[in-house]
Amino acid sequence: MANARNIQSLLSPLFGNFRAAIRYYQGNQVLRTLDFAVPLGLSPVGSSELATDTGLWECAWTMTSVSDQADGVEVKLCFRLKSGHAVSAGVAAIFDFQQWATANYVLLPGAVYRGNRFRCLPRVKYPPLFRDPADWQPDLPTTITDIPHLEQGSGRSRIEQTTGDPSTPAMGFFSPACSHGFWLFTEQQTRFGNSGLTVGETDERDQASFMVTAPCVREFRTVMCSQIPSQDQAVDWQAGDSVTLRLRLHVFPVATVQGFFDRFCQLRKTLAPAAEQQHQLPFSAAWNLLEAKYNLENWDDEHGFFCSGTRTDLDGNPVTSMNNQWQLGWCGGGMVTQALIADGTAQSRERAQRNLDTMLVKTVAPSGFLYGMGDGKNWFGDGFYDVHPGHMHMVRKSADALYFLGKQFKLLAQQDSAWKPSDVWLSGYRGLAEAFVRLWNRYGQFGQFVNVETGDLMVGATTSGGIVPAGLALAAEILGWPRALDVAEAAAGLYYDRDVCSGVTNAGPGEILQAPDSESAFALLESFVVLYEATAKAKWLRAAGQLARQCASWVVSYDYRFPVDSLFGKLDMRSNGAVYANAQNKHAAPGICTLSGDSLLKLFRATGEHFYLELLTDIAHHLPQYVSRVDRPIGRLRSGWINERVNLSDWEVPYIPVGGIFEGSCWPEVSLMLTWIEVPGLYVQPDCGLVQVLDHVSLEATHREEDGSLTVTLRNSTSFPARLRVLAETTEQARVPLGVNAALRWPLVEIPAGQDKTLRFSPFGNLKNA
Repeated sequence: MANARNIQSLLSPLFGNFRAAIRYYQGNQVLRTLDFAVPLGLSPVGSSELATDTGLWECAWTMTSVSDQADGVEVKLCFRLKSGHAVSAGVAAIFDFQQWATANYVLLPGAVYRGNRFRCLPRVKYPPLFRDPADWQPDLPTTITDIPHLEQGSGRSRIEQTTGDPSTPAMGFFSPACSHGFWLFTEQQTRFGNSGLTVGETDERDQASFMVTAPCVREFRTVMCSQIPSQDQAVDWQAGDSVTLRLRLHVFPVATVQGFFDRFCQLRKTLAPAAEQQHQLPFSAAWNLLEAKYNLENWDDEHGFFCSGTRTDLDGNPVTSMNNQWQLGWCGGGMVTQALIADGTAQSRERAQRNLDTMLVKTVAPSGFLYGMGDGKNWFGDGFYDVHPGHMHMVRKSADALYFLGKQFKLLAQQDSAWKPSDVWLSGYRGLAEAFVRLWNRYGQFGQFVNVETGDLMVGATTSGGIVPAGLALAAEILGWPRALDVAEAAAGLYYDRDVCSGVTNAGPGEILQAPDSESAFALLESFVVLYEATAKAKWLRAAGQLARQCASWVVSYDYRFPVDSLFGKLDMRSNGAVYANAQNKHAAPGICTLSGDSLLKLFRATGEHFYLELLTDIAHHLPQYVSRVDRPIGRLRSGWINERVNLSDWEVPYIPVGGIFEGSCWPEVSLMLTWIEVPGLYVQPDCGLVQVLDHVSLEATHREEDGSLTVTLRNSTSFPARLRVLAETTEQARVPLGVNAALRWPLVEIPAGQDKTLRFSPFGNLKNA
């Protein structure tokens, strides 16, 4: 379009109105809001003045069309105090919507899903848990802690966030009644720091406002699983002071929640693209540090397992916390062994198989499920700082175990064609698969928590078991048991119809009650992809594509400006590709908990949609910068340690600042080890010229030879030698499913530190000079 559209006309399908305002505060309370008298948006360029008793304000605006986006307008609002002064004031861009409905799907990516409009348990201490037997219900309504949410009932209904809370500084909603969607993007900062993002409803719930404010002044801020009064303050203004808000607005016809997510994926990087990649530590070099660290600091030789944390703290004191001993699944127990068996030393492989022996001999409960925690002598259903009541066991932990045991059984057979699981191992594995099938047969769901002794469902109706269908699909093949695949498909269908189509996957972690989260989303994505590869049914490929675009909403899409004096600011950390944990624990993290993300590679291969490969590249490339090294320590962390915190929000202030960490070794180490054995460092389709670098080397040049061969020159600018896993194939070969453990068939290419390497690929995908 030649000229920017009239904003009021753009908003009209949603009965919306746009205004700019000055806001005066007392502390963190709004005293009054003064709108500029002339409605904005009637012309592409203009200004308006607003007189107060202490000064004269001006708002000048420009509107421009968004290139190739007919549904979008970019707006810049420059607020300036022309004369006088103002005490404790800020500015705002406000979008008001009449004929609002609580059925509208409100989304702040990585923070708020469906408005977080769920049953809320206030005043719950961390870690939250369903301790009241009245909540032990198979059909419990989705229940959250007191995180920012719109209310189900009467009273104040308001969400206040900073631009550091969502994965992209954006907020929007889908209106089923109007069949339209609204997206509002802004920049992370003005000269006042992070801006505020607010969604508020009237008491009658018939009107709502979406507001961007500078500075951010919240009445309440989130701390762990509760909200407390914030200490946010507005600013004092003198004549000539100014600040600019840059906004990008999109209003578009859309019929489903999924279409609303799809549009977000097209827009997520348009206003704040990430900076150029940094290359610091190749995947192979990270692997070397992590494998050594796990054998040195995580191995418990007495009890035969890898601890979920290190056995000593940074001061050399023994760590006896339950969380740091045996913990099944979730944070890596029985999952890190996949990487160690795949590419570890003889010692790593021996220890990993001892770990599996411990799982399948010592931790099998009478129900067939595996105990979730233990110290090597005593085993418990589950726990956190203490043992959960009622033998409560999180389904996700046994689900992870089922899937990764299947992968490791296949891996061991792949490495040695004569290998067979022992009768004890096979019995434990079969018993676990049967426990899930019995659970499904009895309840028609996998739930969230079961009684580990009896197998009875305690708390249900979540996506906690999202990876169970993947595990059952492998079990069907390994055990020759078709019923397992039938249950896997039925369960995946339930998850798709109930959770994916409603835009909420939840309850993956064990200490968030049932908040929306990324872990259950990526786990379910794994199931859809495994089912597609097992059955070749197009419906699972479609489901995987839809869910992957919902998963993308949890992935940070830009490089956050950390405070210059913060730990991450000093290290020049990049946030693009970090994955937000969940709507309660307001931190992003290095990697997916606890997967490599190779499902995105498989999805790309099956569809040819480059978005999935780019998303995987962001996640995988992001990880190695968080490995503490002797030459680049991260705070006091020892070599090979990764902490899970990528704090863009202030949810842990003052305990952990924005851009800070706690001094602990965490599960992203497992995600990075799995990345090394499952994700290519270089992906090439020579016949179409596609070259994608995922590892920490740079692409310097490509050249097509007369015979159709493709030459690719790479540079390793890091201080570490790189071994690159290379997957090269034609576009036709890419349509053939990979299955599990495929990366071990890919050639390895060595590039010395500080050197270049030129590779030549035939038109048929063969690497000629590995």
